[in-house]
Amino acid sequence: MDEQVRARLDEVILKACDLPVLPATAQQVLLLMQDPDVSIEKVKKVIGSDPGLTARILKISNSSFYGGGRDIGNLTQALMRLGLSTVRSIMLAASMKHVYKRFGLTEKLLWEDSVGSAVASRVIAAASGFGGVEDAFVGGLLHNVGMVILNNEYPDVFVELMARVYNEGLEFEEVELDTFGFTHYEVGALVVRKWGFPRNVQMLLAWFGDEEKLSDEPELAAMARIIALADKFCHKLAVGWRRQLPGKPDLSMELSALEIDEEKAEELAAHIEEAIREEVALC
Repeated sequence: MDEQVRARLDEVILKACDLPVLPATAQQVLLLMQDPDVSIEKVKKVIGSDPGLTARILKISNSSFYGGGRDIGNLTQALMRLGLSTVRSIMLAASMKHVYKRFGLTEKLLWEDSVGSAVASRVIAAASGFGGVEDAFVGGLLHNVGMVILNNEYPDVFVELMARVYNEGLEFEEVELDTFGFTHYEVGALVVRKWGFPRNVQMLLAWFGDEEKLSDEPELAAMARIIALADKFCHKLAVGWRRQLPGKPDLSMELSALEIDEEKAEELAAHIEEAIREEVALC
């Protein structure tokens, strides 16, 4: 990477790090959750000071994905049903809109893509027996955050880039390199590092799509396959923006790697569609 490109990348990262990503309540809760022994009571006390966040957590605890047959009516019960790792995911999803500097059509498509990928990743992870279901949600939510940052800083250029990718059937990363000299994966990995996300999230974003690098990290490789499949399900369901010409995406490679047969894939598609609808309604 030459000095001019490096300087441009550094400038993008610097501006991104000035964004107020998380509201104060979310920051307090995520700080508490760094303690593995934190009590639900402590978390409840902070969340309870934010009526909007409390209502969102109660709604999600009663959604079909987490519903346990009995309606939840208070925050303590909701936190116990969801678990703190899920609460972390909810707070991140609710907070990510703060990353956007504006919210027009392009931003709406990117937002739907993030939420759709996150929800689909969670559903696929649960169905395939992947241990870190909520880690998959966070990975899906953040894996294209570099696109959001680039769109923030270069909106006109980014819209043209998206149109070129779509109309000419080109690879997004190829056009990014031609346009900026770096990819949204590089931007995303550096930004989440500055935001203080764990190393595994940084590595996932930096290496996403690079099978050779992921081969030494089997858990990250599995998560990357889950997110890649989630992206294709979103394309199939017309959720978010599409990076290729309209058509039926080929899911076979990811389905095979995750040992999911075609019948199960159809069930997953229906489940994902319903879960995304619920999540978007709560946003």
